Amino acid sequence: MQWLRNTAYILIVILGGGFLLLQGRGLLFPIFFAIFFSFLLMPLEKRLHRLIHNKVFSITGCVLLVLSFVSFLAFVFGYQIIQIVSEMTSIQAQIESGIEAIFVFFDEHVPYMQMPEDQAQINEMISKVIAAPIDFVGAGISNGAGLIFNMATTIIYTIFLLIYKEAFKDFIMIQFPKDKRDEIESVLSQSAHLIQRYLVGMVTVIIILAVLNCTGLLLIGVEHAILWGVLAACLVIIPYIGTTIGGLLPFLYTLTTAEYPMQPYLVIIMYVIIIQVEANYITPKIVGGHVRINPFFALFGTIVMGTLMGIGGIVLALPILAIIKLVAEGFDVLKPVALLMDKDLIKKRHLFYDKYDRENFRFSSVIKEEEDKR
Repeated sequence: MQWLRNTAYILIVILGGGFLLLQGRGLLFPIFFAIFFSFLLMPLEKRLHRLIHNKVFSITGCVLLVLSFVSFLAFVFGYQIIQIVSEMTSIQAQIESGIEAIFVFFDEHVPYMQMPEDQAQINEMISKVIAAPIDFVGAGISNGAGLIFNMATTIIYTIFLLIYKEAFKDFIMIQFPKDKRDEIESVLSQSAHLIQRYLVGMVTVIIILAVLNCTGLLLIGVEHAILWGVLAACLVIIPYIGTTIGGLLPFLYTLTTAEYPMQPYLVIIMYVIIIQVEANYITPKIVGGHVRINPFFALFGTIVMGTLMGIGGIVLALPILAIIKLVAEGFDVLKPVALLMDKDLIKKRHLFYDKYDRENFRFSSVIKEEEDKR
């Protein structure tokens, strides 16, 4: 019965951790984001420290540089965001008219396609179609306000984490036996390097996509092209579906404000091309080598983190999964889990039997080890 008790303990810890994340996300989000933010700023802080020779001043200067950049972006796009929000009601009404025309077209020209004859049913279908993207924009604005509210706390946490990072590292190291500390230090170093490379890589991808999106939308003649282009680029943080959502929003917008009939379709064509380039070349070349998570775990992890922590969880999902995979690779019992999360799972599936079909790689080995100690 001891194995059943140990299994129950593990399940309680997992469920309890999920409950705490769900209930305390407002408190935990700033500290989680500050941890990743501090990893991102470490290289810049080290360079400033070599110039200033004062840790507090170098950290403060590093944070101020980032805040200046964020403030510049808020100033550039703030007016366009306010204008879009003020036009949201009229945009929704125009989208309803456009989608209703699409329904009528299919009803008249596509055989065997059953369309509801009742106008109320058509309106209900239209509302369901447009609800998702409109709600997405509204939720994004609302969450954005929440991010601004938590920014001060995140900045304070980031400063303290950068100041006390060596002390935190020492605290973690003494929790492990001396013969394991070199391995733990290697995992910590690799985790820091992975986070830095991933975040820098994602920022690079977002900048490239923003330039491509804005250029294409400006050439097509879309209103608020810069806002839509940057928004679509930022949505790349959502694996596999983010770029699709990013293309859908300006398409629906141009559906209501098109200056010529082909404009919405040119937007779709442009985004299809950019999505293919991003998925097959840009992201694999810049980020692909640092976060090797297969699509199932990437999408599932993003949904779970988004449910638990909102938009912040979506941003942090992939690097957290990558760190979990990295840590799992350091423990025998978790190495099969790391393989299960690997991007090349199909090619490497034979390793489950060839390499990991031994007692020390099974979860039951942990339970048996605890029973032997007792």
